[in-house]
Amino acid sequence: MSYVRRAAMASGVVLAMVFGVLGSTSPAAGAGPAAPPGDWVGTWASSASGTVPNVGTGYADRTIRNVVHTSVGGSRVRVGLTNVLGTAAVRMDAVTVAVAARPDAADAVEGTMRVVTFGGASSFTIPAGGEVLSDPVSLAVPEDGDLLVSVYTPLPSGPVTYHQVANQTSYLSQAGDHAADAGGAAFTEQVGFWPYVGSVDVQGRAEGTVVAFGDSITDGNGSTRNANHRWPDYLADRLIAAPGPARTGVVNAGISSNRLLNSTWNPNALSRLDRDALSVPGASAMVVLLGINDIGGQPQHRDPAPIIAALRQVAAQGKAKGLRVIGGTLTPFAGSSNYTEELEGVRLAVNEFVRHGGAFDAVADFDAALRDPADPHRLRAEYDSGDHLHPEDAGYRAMAGAVRLDQLRPGRTGDWVGTWHTAMAQRLPGTDQGLPNHSIRNIVHTSVGGRAARIRLSNVYGTVPVTMGRVTLAVAARPTAPDAVAGTMRAVTFDGAPSVTIPAGAEVLSDPVSLAVPEDGDLLVTVFTPDPSGPVTAHPRAYQTSFLTSGGDHAADERGSAFTTPTPAWHYVTAVEVDAPAVDGAVVAFGDSITDGDKSTTSANVRWPDVLADRLAARPGPTRLSVVNSGISANRILDSTTGIGGPNAFARLTRDMLAPTGARTVILLEGINDIGNLAHPDPVALSAALRQVAAQAHAAGLRIVGGTITPFKGWRSYNDERESVRQAVNDFIRTSGVFDAVIDFDAAVRDPADPQRIAPAYDSGDHLHPSDAGYRAMAEEIDLRVLR
Repeated sequence: MSYVRRAAMASGVVLAMVFGVLGSTSPAAGAGPAAPPGDWVGTWASSASGTVPNVGTGYADRTIRNVVHTSVGGSRVRVGLTNVLGTAAVRMDAVTVAVAARPDAADAVEGTMRVVTFGGASSFTIPAGGEVLSDPVSLAVPEDGDLLVSVYTPLPSGPVTYHQVANQTSYLSQAGDHAADAGGAAFTEQVGFWPYVGSVDVQGRAEGTVVAFGDSITDGNGSTRNANHRWPDYLADRLIAAPGPARTGVVNAGISSNRLLNSTWNPNALSRLDRDALSVPGASAMVVLLGINDIGGQPQHRDPAPIIAALRQVAAQGKAKGLRVIGGTLTPFAGSSNYTEELEGVRLAVNEFVRHGGAFDAVADFDAALRDPADPHRLRAEYDSGDHLHPEDAGYRAMAGAVRLDQLRPGRTGDWVGTWHTAMAQRLPGTDQGLPNHSIRNIVHTSVGGRAARIRLSNVYGTVPVTMGRVTLAVAARPTAPDAVAGTMRAVTFDGAPSVTIPAGAEVLSDPVSLAVPEDGDLLVTVFTPDPSGPVTAHPRAYQTSFLTSGGDHAADERGSAFTTPTPAWHYVTAVEVDAPAVDGAVVAFGDSITDGDKSTTSANVRWPDVLADRLAARPGPTRLSVVNSGISANRILDSTTGIGGPNAFARLTRDMLAPTGARTVILLEGINDIGNLAHPDPVALSAALRQVAAQAHAAGLRIVGGTITPFKGWRSYNDERESVRQAVNDFIRTSGVFDAVIDFDAAVRDPADPQRIAPAYDSGDHLHPSDAGYRAMAEEIDLRVLR
């Protein structure tokens, strides 16, 4: 079938519109874990696996043409670009998308070349660690077809983020901008990887997306190059052929050599779960196939228990986001270079868990589909690519056939919502070996209550795994001391186990704990770390006193007498979620020190998000919202800092803005640290960055409310140039229409007699951060109706 006919059928538009410019509308926002018809879904994705070797300063003055394969089609497309593993910002001066004439060449179908913009601009700079999402582009995207995503990078940058094993030829040009070339003559160099491009979404009649989360067997090692014969490709073909008007996308989140327990040259599975799987637009189901590299790679894991625990954790986090999670059994590997009978026993034990452990909503028995009946430890000869580990095309087809299509329906999130959150900001200085034999009692403040709770613990800045020997949860007797209310101490478990090991770069989610959690109250989250590890992941400026003891395991102590060392930081704990049927969602306060509550009274919980939570709790009516705080003191939008400020806003967007459970509305207040610290801040760049943050919130189905930047005259870095930038950015926030609503924090706290200053009654004394009264004024400036 020709491109024109296939594209018209896939997009649901008449043939006469195929090459025309369709009417412009705002991007649709998905609601819930699976997108309804007409919304955006992922049609293709690749997971960042590393950086291109020997290209330390990027592809200056070259154009990269990535060839990518769609699963579902649509009438509009948007492109995600990634610099998540880069160490410097990278500028994209031209980005285009077109339908490929064929999958093994750099030529576009005539008339399909489209310029891709970002907030209306053809050029965009991606901060180190960040990702960006393009504006929607009108293009009849074919299902089961190929697209060209071309990017021109004019300047030297840093290492190039890429997906190493594409099993697809892409292209590099000679010098110059060739992004808009319909012909492929300028693209003289072939590469077998995908640089910079991370995702392609479409808007059409698809109802959701299946995420294939795995390693090289999901990545398609051993499949025919340029043929799109990975098992997720075959699964997409089956879904296209299924009867009915709806379509379901399939995106591939496999990384060759990927592991559950350790990072190697690519990030371990738990550390990339949010970014690569749980935040995919329209994600409705996830098929998990991981563990064979933990068994056969170095170091080899001869105990199945840690692998099983990690798989349980992947399943738990997927279900918490409302995805239906299907477990894939590990395929045979006898005859491969790492095979031993001992390791085969580990594989069989993991497969027994996948089939019968109850962690997954369903099972895809890939092992049964591929094993040799005469020797079930081996792949069938006709399915073996030759290395006795990876299937070939026929084997991948058989794997796709092992997935029952009726098991890919969406899951549900239940009644869980975040009640407290903190954004992890740094490796805590002085903790290179962790805090061995320490108990850490974190005091955290709830916004809403519930009938049960679960805890998220973080090792995102750790360099090695960290073991929590015991974790407990209790209601605090008061916010200023480590004592628990009698009778409220609860053991926290992870798949029933009292201890958990968190891989470097990862987070874990606990089992539900039955506890009457008070609203506007305080909890004690205590962790015991028995062994040396790596640096402690922390939020250093909590404006809340917590407590430590070096005297062993005191996690279950109701009395706090053992906790003699106060600390201003939150260690390891990043979120508390509650089972609260009466709560309709969470408001995420995303910002810097002014959201973090700098200069507010310690342990008093009078940051502006705290006061907002109080206002929401006092509001009459059945609709309830929680408030979670993703502020980091000294945080910036455009660049990361080496101190307490943590990663730039783009680098933490998924984890701290999109991922909090129950997130419904975002209040964004960022930019003052860029203005106050950059030598010559650019209001255009800051406005474009804010526009991009709003676009990513909308793509995730969230409302986003922009907060104007508060005055800072009198602060040490204030000058007229910086003030003019603040005014220009605030004008953009107020008038651009980018945000669903605006909160004028500037107007709430400025001095009427000198509007460049905070009013004396609201000034903490440093002329940048509000006082308690100033934070209250900020919270009272918020029209609660905009948070719906």
